[in-house]
Amino acid sequence: MPDTNKFDLIIIGGGPAGLTAAIYGGRMGLKTALYENKGFGGLAGTAPKIENYPGFESINGLELTEKMRAQAEKYGTNFFFEEVTNINPKEMTVSSYGGDIKAKAIIIATGSKHLSLGLPNEFDLVGNGISYCATCDGPLFRDQTVATVGGSNSAGLEVIYLSGVAKKVYLIHRRHCLRAEACIVDEVDSLPNVEPMYNCVIEEAISKDNKLAKLKVKNIETGEINNINVKALFIAIGVKSQSGLAKKAGIELDDDNNIKVDRNQQTNFPGIYAAGDVTGGIRQISTATGEATTAAMNAYLFIKQGWYGEGLQK
Repeated sequence: MPDTNKFDLIIIGGGPAGLTAAIYGGRMGLKTALYENKGFGGLAGTAPKIENYPGFESINGLELTEKMRAQAEKYGTNFFFEEVTNINPKEMTVSSYGGDIKAKAIIIATGSKHLSLGLPNEFDLVGNGISYCATCDGPLFRDQTVATVGGSNSAGLEVIYLSGVAKKVYLIHRRHCLRAEACIVDEVDSLPNVEPMYNCVIEEAISKDNKLAKLKVKNIETGEINNINVKALFIAIGVKSQSGLAKKAGIELDDDNNIKVDRNQQTNFPGIYAAGDVTGGIRQISTATGEATTAAMNAYLFIKQGWYGEGLQK
């Protein structure tokens, strides 16, 4: 465990934003630590295919974020697989199970998390047929019948990935068509083992022997109910910011619980910055890395100009 005052820059979160900030912190000579308690890569690391990140025509999300992590490690970032439980903006400390660690600047890059459908037994079936990550769990259901719910780019990409793994994929969406990019829609439409169920919602996940067995699906236009036999349901209906740690610390949030930042990615506390999905806006890997670059550069200036000693709220 690092000693108090060991680090110049502490980054909370190991997705693209956090890893980019770590790369810049290390390259600029800052003693940098990155804390992540769930899994490096964030939501981007679970993406089956990324085709809109500059420099890569197509790349798996885990592969891309592992490259980022390796680069950050190359430049001296210290990685800690621990949960940060508290931030004290006035003392510029973060708390983990090992105690309080002082920093000169902090970057919050805690990202976002998947939204749930709100089914009564949804969380009971996570790991037993319900998943939020096709690339993580799709191979467990090879040559079986599965379903995906959602209509965004991420949902479309999950369907495309699953079509190459599963025997059949039901695509369930409450609207009359996908709202994904045209190229994704075209590819989904071309897949012979994908059956769209548009204008439909899932009313119930039916289990057998504590595993998902069927989905009760309702057509919201006709009222028709269908029970479809599936081995897995992959939920891709959106995300929300993981800003609870910031809120607890008194860092300002907007009406949608995203961290509020200025043009320098600074929060309402000098020396504390935020970047990536946790700030809302356009949630893309490229925007996360751009925001993280801005945050890291300004954290560097904050440290080198000696402002970190003030510790005053704006």
